[in-house]
Amino acid sequence: MSSPPPSRDDAARRTKPSFFEVMDAARADDLSAFRQLLHEYFPDIDDDKKLMRACVEEDRGAGCALHFACDTAARRVVTYILDYAPQSAVNQKARRGGETPLHRVARMCHVGRKCGELATRMTSSLVTTEHPYLSLYQELLRRGADPDALDDQKRRPVDVVVNKGFGWSMGDVRRRVGQLQEESEVPIHLSSSS
Repeated sequence: MSSPPPSRDDAARRTKPSFFEVMDAARADDLSAFRQLLHEYFPDIDDDKKLMRACVEEDRGAGCALHFACDTAARRVVTYILDYAPQSAVNQKARRGGETPLHRVARMCHVGRKCGELATRMTSSLVTTEHPYLSLYQELLRRGADPDALDDQKRRPVDVVVNKGFGWSMGDVRRRVGQLQEESEVPIHLSSSS
């Protein structure tokens, strides 16, 4: 006696990508693959806003796709998620550890694209494509990331920035991150009638 043919649901389950395949596409900054895999992972959602809401709610403990994309400065994926996800996603904490996307980026702000050349070519403007994490840190601040958000160990993003990285003098990375935070603050102007 032969077994019954696989149902449509069984076939769909076999072709559904794993959570980790989706996260790998986010880390790789492969926006096309990321979008395709998300649509396969959430086959019943076709609206980008609903898809991004589901995407940022899918956290297996280490964070959602936004956290993973921030780990590798995957700017295209980060931008796509933030363009369509609820505003609160920019400050979403990972279930385990409580890190926000800003914490994930802050930890890597010292890393440049061409580390070997940085020591001899440092410029006054460090937020360039050579410093993707600093640039992404600035973008997250611009999008409303809270630089005072605390993780589960009561650390702010600036607290996880390294003191010295390759090509940096002691304390320079933290100073630059602090400058970005100061530059992102919107001054409050009180009217004379207040």
